[in-house]
Amino acid sequence: MTKIFVAGATGYIGINVVKSALEQKFEVVAASRKESADFDLKDQNLTVIKITESDDSWLAKLQDIDVVISCLASRSGEPKDAHNVDFKLNKLILEKAKDIGCSHFILLSAICVQKPKLAFQFEKLAFEETLINSKLNFSIIRPTAYFKSLSGQIENIKKGKPYVYFGDGKLTQCNPISEKDLSLFILSCIQDRNKWKQILPIGGPNQSLTPKNVGEMLFKIFEVTPKYRSFPVKILDVIGLFFLISSPFSKWAKNKLELIRIAKYYATESMLVWDEGKMNYDHFKTPSTGNDTLEQYFYSIKNQKLELNIDRDSKLY
Repeated sequence: MTKIFVAGATGYIGINVVKSALEQKFEVVAASRKESADFDLKDQNLTVIKITESDDSWLAKLQDIDVVISCLASRSGEPKDAHNVDFKLNKLILEKAKDIGCSHFILLSAICVQKPKLAFQFEKLAFEETLINSKLNFSIIRPTAYFKSLSGQIENIKKGKPYVYFGDGKLTQCNPISEKDLSLFILSCIQDRNKWKQILPIGGPNQSLTPKNVGEMLFKIFEVTPKYRSFPVKILDVIGLFFLISSPFSKWAKNKLELIRIAKYYATESMLVWDEGKMNYDHFKTPSTGNDTLEQYFYSIKNQKLELNIDRDSKLY
């Protein structure tokens, strides 16, 4: 039985990787900072290692691991956090993997590193290079947008508030992928030799969507009168200028400046494969996988809410 270690196992994708791996009968070692994670602790193929940021003693518990899957990602994207997580912690795990004779390191990266401008992107690329040069077998996965990242405005539009986007709502495109389809793709790298020693951009089923498309979909599904509010991208430049002036004197301002830069990046750059020759993002060159669509995901959220409301109302009688 193949034994895998999942780093970042309590994150959005990591939890689903663990779940899918157990369903496929892998032996799984999951790293968790939480006292109780959302795992089936009764599964005999699952071992949970409690880790802390204060020391690295938990690494000694990693033995006889065949495959490491890293779903680590900094929470804020701020420079210090990105260095400590996206680079430093990943490198620490890589060194341990080499020490114990691990055969394969699968890294969940991000498609946005194609055109790096931000601290966390440079840290991800630095580790990608370290992994490639490690002589360990590797698969580097660069997913497009996640379904979850496109659902942040649902509660607002249900309250009658407008859907917000920058420019005309068509500045960017993405081909989002569900957590389940991405998890299955990650696990497929273990056996599929065509995915070894490769950088693998990946999206969901063929669906190139702009922010305006996503808004239209939400209004239709949740049966709300469409309302939109557009902001010019330059507003982010104005806000950024304020923090730029203050950043040499304030760590808080420096971190806020980086967050504004992150916001501008996602407002102006598509999450698709970048064609260097044509100097544009190409939907047709962005590989697709899986069956789940964003529309299905939004309907599932709507249905879950209805079920919760029905259950709550039934308790009143």
